[in-house]
Amino acid sequence: MTTFVVLATGQSLSHEQVSRVKDAHDERRCKAIAVSNAYLLAPWADAMVSNDINWWKQHPQALQFAGRKFCGGELKGTERLKPESMFPAGSNSGLQAMRVALMLGATRIVLLGMDMKGTHYFGKHPPVLKNSTPADFHRMLRQFQRWKSDVEVINCSHGSALTCFKTASLADVL
Repeated sequence: MTTFVVLATGQSLSHEQVSRVKDAHDERRCKAIAVSNAYLLAPWADAMVSNDINWWKQHPQALQFAGRKFCGGELKGTERLKPESMFPAGSNSGLQAMRVALMLGATRIVLLGMDMKGTHYFGKHPPVLKNSTPADFHRMLRQFQRWKSDVEVINCSHGSALTCFKTASLADVL
């Protein structure tokens, strides 16, 4: 079994969780994909995804991340995630990270920090970047409902509004 942990940026993501994932990663029990700012907590992750080209422009230092880098637009130094039926343009970066996990051979995907409400573990984005509104979260929840894969997905994000996947505690999964 190849488990990928997607480290998203929701309020529920904690340093303790990331540390637990790093331990499992170091023991080769999982691989990790950081979503946007989560790469700052997990610079050891195998890959990072930010679908928003504007996020990359505001975080040029992220291009120094050692693992594979993915973006929804054409951006030098990243691999392009072209729109597909299950992953249309404007898809949530967490959903795109799940896509990358599939591309990299995941047989199980664990979600952390995938709250789909509120803000981020670091607070709001600066004004030059868009913060999601309740309407945005509603649209994104519909994107996740289109997920079609035989790969098991387990949401370990405490209090998540994303209810279309099985839930469990991180301790039980890793």
